[in-house]
Amino acid sequence: MAKKHPLSTIRLLQELDDKQLQLIESAGEFREYEVGETIFDEGKEGTHIYCILDGRVEISLKLGEATDQAPVHTGTPGSVFGEFILFEKTTRSATARAVKPVKIFAITAVALREIFAAHPEIGYPVMDNLCRILVGRVSKTTQELRSSLMW
Repeated sequence: MAKKHPLSTIRLLQELDDKQLQLIESAGEFREYEVGETIFDEGKEGTHIYCILDGRVEISLKLGEATDQAPVHTGTPGSVFGEFILFEKTTRSATARAVKPVKIFAITAVALREIFAAHPEIGYPVMDNLCRILVGRVSKTTQELRSSLMW
């Protein structure tokens, strides 16, 4: 039985074959973070997109005081975060921190865009997956907002 590519479990990269996943892997790196370690801080420049292979990552927003944070999402294996950098070079809109030991695949937006330009057969399905992920998040946020406004 053939061993699955480690990136095959990432929702963003579904529908890619092992050769395509290997190309993406060659442009990025695997990283590990311990509990409490910050992956990136809100307000800092972003460069990478992150895919969770194992563990959990909490995404939180700063509130009034610099130390006050509100968790808004928990990333689990197969999920992606930091993806906004693929659309616009901007600062991070939230802080990402490991809440369990986490294994991540990180790739720069620049490297991913270069792969997409050279290999549209990779770019199209990845961007299609990303659109589905983002639509799901917007729908969930809309439902949560609606629930919080109802009496």
